[in-house]
Amino acid sequence: MKQTSNTIAVTLGADVGGKDADVATNADVLALRRCLEAECRGPYGKGFDEFALVLRIDGSVQAWDKRGVGNVRLQRRLRCATANIFVPRSSWSVECTRTFRRDIVEGVTKAIGEIVARALRAGDDIAADALCRDVATATMKFGGGE
Repeated sequence: MKQTSNTIAVTLGADVGGKDADVATNADVLALRRCLEAECRGPYGKGFDEFALVLRIDGSVQAWDKRGVGNVRLQRRLRCATANIFVPRSSWSVECTRTFRRDIVEGVTKAIGEIVARALRAGDDIAADALCRDVATATMKFGGGE
């Protein structure tokens, strides 16, 4: 499928480890997803159609016991790049949602940065400046970096 300017290029999924985590984080995850969908329309070069980020949020049923970005992959055949963003319970279990919002903004920013760095090292066609600029605009509109 050929990408057009109306194609959403940065997607945000969530693998939530329990109902407790879902209740605490769902509204913020959806809000950040909407901001990324609105601002990150691409295309960002000829090499990739999608940058798929997945939040792995620890909860009462499942936990990854990690923090930060991992499992960054450039899947050239599928024309996508992927990364996991691990979010520990301590990020969302506090009363203030600012900690969670800040952590997911930092995770998204770092994940895109790692994808871009890896793609540039490999010589892939990627519009790094435009992608990073659009992600920064989306996260600023989301307001998690306050």
